Amino acid sequence: MDNMWEKIKKGLKDGAALSMEKIEEYTKLGKLKVEEMAAKRKIERNFMDLGERAFDLIEEGKGSEVAQDLTVRKSVENVSALRDELKELELKMREITEASKQQDKTEEDSDLSGV
Repeated sequence: MDNMWEKIKKGLKDGAALSMEKIEEYTKLGKLKVEEMAAKRKIERNFMDLGERAFDLIEEGKGSEVAQDLTVRKSVENVSALRDELKELELKMREITEASKQQDKTEEDSDLSGV
């Protein structure tokens, strides 16, 4: 009887540990997704500012000066930096997902070998 309770306790502990690992993984992914959405919103805002500034310059007859305009150049730099940030976030999310898949596979293999 004691052996059965020990197995039940071990199963509950293992299940709780696995649950905590998954919660931690999903928390990390969730935070990265929020950062990703924020970066995308900033890119959209920069594109809007860029389009508005380009429109104003063209309307003023300074269309040929768009590429030299300080506001335009700053917006382009911001978008480039944000795109780099998005790539890094996507890489981090992919790494977390792959590490989780690898850990799941390792646990599955060890469960099968223990049978």
